[in-house]
Amino acid sequence: MDVYLENGFLNFKYIIQSPIPFWFVVGGRAIGKTFGALYEPLVMGYKIIYMRRTQSQTDLINRPEFSPYKAIMREYPEYRITTETITKYNAAIYRESDEDPDNRVLIGYTAALSTFSNIRGFDASDCDILIFDEFCPESHERLIKNEASAFLNCVETISRNRELSGRPPLKVICLSNSNQLGNPLFVELRLVRICEKLRNQGEDLYLNQKRGVAVLMPHDSPISRAKKDTSLYRLAGERSEFGQMALGNEFVSEGFSQCRSINIKNLVPLVTVGKITIYRIKSDTRKYYCCEFRSGNAPAFADNDIDMVRFYNNFSWVRDAYIGNNIIFEDHSAEILLKKYLDIC
Repeated sequence: MDVYLENGFLNFKYIIQSPIPFWFVVGGRAIGKTFGALYEPLVMGYKIIYMRRTQSQTDLINRPEFSPYKAIMREYPEYRITTETITKYNAAIYRESDEDPDNRVLIGYTAALSTFSNIRGFDASDCDILIFDEFCPESHERLIKNEASAFLNCVETISRNRELSGRPPLKVICLSNSNQLGNPLFVELRLVRICEKLRNQGEDLYLNQKRGVAVLMPHDSPISRAKKDTSLYRLAGERSEFGQMALGNEFVSEGFSQCRSINIKNLVPLVTVGKITIYRIKSDTRKYYCCEFRSGNAPAFADNDIDMVRFYNNFSWVRDAYIGNNIIFEDHSAEILLKKYLDIC
C-alpha cells in the first residue's frame, strides 16, 4: 500500500479503514501526523479522544491559541473547532456552525494519560478512535509511573467491552517523533526489536495481523526530503542529532553500548531480572553479557517494585558495571530493559 498521499503527507484514511486496531506512527517532524490523524476522522464522521501524556500538555491544547485543529481550520475555513471544559481533567471538542451558533456537533474529547484514571466513570463509548499524540517522551520529560500499564488501562476503559457486543475494536493511533526507542510503550509491547529491524532494513511498515498491531516509520517521506533545503535544517545540518531525528527518523538520544552475540558456552549465569539474564564472560572476567535468553539457576527477580529493590540491594554492582561500560548486550532491546530495571533514563 502507499503510505503517502499525492501531496506527500501520510495516508490516515488507510490507517483508519485498516483492520489493524493498534497503529504506532513514528516519523520525522511535520510530515502530517497530527493533521492527518485529526482531519480524517472529522471528514469521515468518527468521534475521537485526543490524548496527550500529561495534564499540563492537555490543558494547553484545550486553549484555542494552542489547539491542534488550528492548522486544519487554516487549511479548511469551513471547519470551526472549539473546546469546552467538562471536568478539570478533560474537555469536549465541538464543530461549530456559522449559520446556527446554537447548533454544534460533538466530535470528540481531550484527555491526559497521567490523569485518565481520575475520569474512569466518564463514558466515551461513543468514540471510535483514540489518538495518543507524542507518546514517546522527550529525553528531558519525566516518565509517568507505570506508564505502559496506564495506557493499557486507558484503552480498556474507553473500549468498554465493545467487541463483546459485536462492535469493531477501538482504533488506537499513537503518534510521535522518533525521540526514544526505549519508550515505555515500545518496551512493554515488545516493539523495540521491530523498530530496530525496520530501521536497519530501511523499511517503513510492520504489520502483525495476529497481534493487531502496526508500526509505521517513514524513512523516505517526500516532505522530509523537501525540508532538507530549508533554513533550519541548513543551520542544524542533516547529520546533526536534531536533523537525524527530524528528517531521517533516527532514534538518536539513547547512547547505546556495544551489541554482539556471544556463545552461551562462554557464559556463566549470574542473575535474572525481569526479562533479561546477566552472565559473566568466562574468557574475560571483567566483562558481563546481557540478553533475553535465560539459562541456569541464577537468582531471579520479577519486574515489580519490591523485587526491583531486592535486585538492586543484592546486585548493586550491575549498575556500576553498566556505567563503567563493562556490559555487552545481545541487542539494544536488552540494554533498554536493563536501563529500565536500574531506573536509568
